[in-house]
Amino acid sequence: MDMTTPFSDLTTPALLLQRDRLVRNAHDALARAHHLGVMLRPHFKTAKSVEVAQLMLGQNMDRMAVSTLPEITMLFAAGIRNIRYTSPFDPTKLNGLQDMLRAGLELEILVDDRSAIEAISNQADRLRVSVGLIVEVDVDGYRAGLPAQGDVLSSIAKSITDAPGISFVGLYSFAGQTYRLADRKDRQALIERHRATLVSFASALEKQGLPCATLGIGSSPVLADAVHLDGLTEVCAGVYCFQDLTQAGIGAAQIDDLAVSVLATVTQRKSDDGRIFIDAGGLALSQDRSTRGQSVDQGYGLVCDALTGRPVGDGDIIVARTSQEHGVLMRRDGRSAPAELFPIGRRVRILPNHVCMMAAAYPAYTVIDGDKSAERWERATGWTL
Repeated sequence: MDMTTPFSDLTTPALLLQRDRLVRNAHDALARAHHLGVMLRPHFKTAKSVEVAQLMLGQNMDRMAVSTLPEITMLFAAGIRNIRYTSPFDPTKLNGLQDMLRAGLELEILVDDRSAIEAISNQADRLRVSVGLIVEVDVDGYRAGLPAQGDVLSSIAKSITDAPGISFVGLYSFAGQTYRLADRKDRQALIERHRATLVSFASALEKQGLPCATLGIGSSPVLADAVHLDGLTEVCAGVYCFQDLTQAGIGAAQIDDLAVSVLATVTQRKSDDGRIFIDAGGLALSQDRSTRGQSVDQGYGLVCDALTGRPVGDGDIIVARTSQEHGVLMRRDGRSAPAELFPIGRRVRILPNHVCMMAAAYPAYTVIDGDKSAERWERATGWTL
C-alpha cells in the first residue's frame, strides 16, 4: 500500500479491487477448506499482489501456487517459501531461481512427461539445487496430465526418485471441466471422480514404496461444491478470491461476489446509430468470451454503476464490441443502450468474464472502499526476472 487517490480523480481505465468483497471471499474460502479437512493452496496467478496473498493465506503464510517467475520473486521476498509452479516449465528458468533455491525456496513443479523430468533433473543437478516434482494426472481431459493409468504413474514416480536434483512430492489433478458444467450435481460428481482417482493411485504408489506427501486437486468450483475430499491434502485455487462472470454463469458465484472490475469512462456517443463508446477496449478488458457458451452471454463484460458496482438499468447492458482502446455499450439483445443512462463523462465499472485475463494488463490494483479513497496495490507483471 503506497498511496491513496480520491476515487473521482482516478484515470481510466483502472483495475478496481473492492476490498469488502475480496475479504469476504478469502475468509469464506479458508473456512470452506477447513470444513473439507484440507489445506488451501491459493493460486497467485491472478492475485499477483502481496496484500492479496496475505488475505488469501490468512494465518497459513507458508504455501502458494504461481504461474510466472516474477510471482515467485514477490512471494519469496514476502517470506513465503513453499511455492508451486503450475505452468509449463522450461528448465532454464532454474537459472534465475538458483539463488532463491539456495536461500530456502522450496520449489515444486508440475510434470507429466519423462523427457521433461530428465531435463529438469539435469538442470537442477548442474546448478547444485534441488526441486520437488508433482506428477499431474489427467482425469477429465481438460488440460495437461498423464493418462489415469496406474502403471504409467508408478513408472514416472520411480524415475523421479532415482534421478539427481529432484524429488517426488505427490500427485495433482486439475478439475478444469468443472468450469463448463452448469449443474452443481454434475460438478460434484466430477470432483468425486478426481478425488477417488487420486486416492486410488496414491494407495497403489504407497504399496510400492512411493508415498505421496501431497495429494492435491485444483479449480475454484472444488471449494464451492465438493461434498468431501477425504484422502486429499489440499485444494489449489485462485479465482474464488475475485470471482467473475463465468463463475457466476455456472452458479459457483453470485454477481455480488465479484471483487474485480475495470473502471471506464463514457467518451463518445453516435447519435445516428446509438453507439456508446467507453475508453476501455480489448486490451483493458481482454477479449475473453468465456460466457458465450453459457445461458447468459455477457459480451466482453457486464456494465455496472461506478459507485455501487451493481448492474446498470435492467442489468442487460454489456460491452458488445471492442477494438484496441474502445468498447461499445449495447443491450444484450443487440439494441442500443439507453442514451440517457450514459452521458459523456459517466464512469462505469465493467465486470470480467474471466478475471485472470482482465487483470493481466495492469501493473496495480486500485483498492476501493465505497467512494472514499483508492489505495494502490502493486502487481507482479511479465514473465522474466
